[in-house]
Amino acid sequence: MSDRSATMNAPTQTTPLRPGWPEAIVAVLVSAVLTIVGMTASILIPDNAVLLRGHRDFLVAGLAPLIGFAAAVSLRIRDLRPFGFRRVAPRWILVGVGVALACFLLSWPVSAVFDPLFPAENIQTTYQDAAMASATSLALTVLFGGVLTPLGEEAVFRGVLLNFLGRWGSWVAVPLSAAIFALAHGINNVLPMAFLVGICAGLLLTVTRSIWPAIVVHMVYNSAGMLYHGLAS
Repeated sequence: MSDRSATMNAPTQTTPLRPGWPEAIVAVLVSAVLTIVGMTASILIPDNAVLLRGHRDFLVAGLAPLIGFAAAVSLRIRDLRPFGFRRVAPRWILVGVGVALACFLLSWPVSAVFDPLFPAENIQTTYQDAAMASATSLALTVLFGGVLTPLGEEAVFRGVLLNFLGRWGSWVAVPLSAAIFALAHGINNVLPMAFLVGICAGLLLTVTRSIWPAIVVHMVYNSAGMLYHGLAS
């Protein structure tokens, strides 16, 4: 075989090894637009339907980024592995559970320090009311807010954004993706813990190259908070 034939038959690398600007822009834009549309739909929900609003908010928070993530994947890469969806050793899943529980315990001292810096309004009232209403409502709250929402948010904030920012190094990617994640929750008393959870999730993704431990951190942290409010009521 001639050198020319070998060159013509050699496989070429056309798939990006990590998400780029197109994936980051599409993921954020689609997620933001769908979130705004979903939250705007609240005008159709009666003022006294607090439980329905709580469940709706979690559905939007999960589905909007999942659709944004799907749009980003479909652009060029069409492979979940560059976004961190890879197998990981079971011990890292256990590490994720431990990190999540540690964050949950830290939420009290963190709140004591930072809550006075933010408005006194509790933006999680609808979520907490949904968790405390009944066993069925609590189960739906954990399903939507403890499973669906973390899966969608991690897919975008860690799977797309952190991997995209990784071209500038983990010292940039981890804190910056965590800051964007925290700011996406608004300027309120949720921001400090959102940033901490984002840092932990980002570090686990950086170390393992798998997004699953990060998803576990987010799922266990969210679920622990909902179970706490639901079972303590």
